[in-house]
Amino acid sequence: MEKRILVVEDDRALNEGIVFALRREGYLVHGAYSLREARGKLGEPMHLILLDINLPDGDGREFLGNVLSGQPAPVLLLTARDSEEDMLQGFRAGCDDYITKPFSMPVLLMKIAAVLKRSEGVSRQIYANGELVYDFESRVLTRRGEVVELTALECRLLELFLKNRGIVLTRERILERIWDADEKFVESRTLNVTIRRLRIKVEENPEEPAYIKTVFGLGYKWEDGEK
Repeated sequence: MEKRILVVEDDRALNEGIVFALRREGYLVHGAYSLREARGKLGEPMHLILLDINLPDGDGREFLGNVLSGQPAPVLLLTARDSEEDMLQGFRAGCDDYITKPFSMPVLLMKIAAVLKRSEGVSRQIYANGELVYDFESRVLTRRGEVVELTALECRLLELFLKNRGIVLTRERILERIWDADEKFVESRTLNVTIRRLRIKVEENPEEPAYIKTVFGLGYKWEDGEK
């Protein structure tokens, strides 16, 4: 499978040079020159993100902490700052590695290969389908690259659907599986409200759901966006 890489760098010559070199190595590469452009490209899951710190519309480290929390890809920071504190701030924000400018392309390619190899060894349960990405470990859902806020009950309901994709779940089974934190069973009317709210958060049109389908007389079924 081709590895998808997003390059976020406002220096156009450097950005284009990196994109060209990575494509020559067989990677599927997307380029972005600002944080705004980067957000627009995160609807599709990436295997690696190369992220500059100094961007025209913000600090890459803040973007890393606030936006990429819902994006499971490892991050390699591109930075002209080589002080120990700058590097520590990058790691605290969640980067996997960094490379200081100026750098040679062979060194960058070796860094990328090393980060990708390490990430392949990390077993992480991720659901990714079209515009939706859900990380079971962090319990973070993103839609079109934007983090979607979920309640604890909505998370449990979503996970139940995702772990049983294509299977009809009766209302009784759902109610048995998603009791609240105090071990109290969720009431039927609460389930109705929760399903409605979850549809609003994951569906393009909640009135004509593509994911959470009603199976009349039986219950509900998750269908991976099939209308």
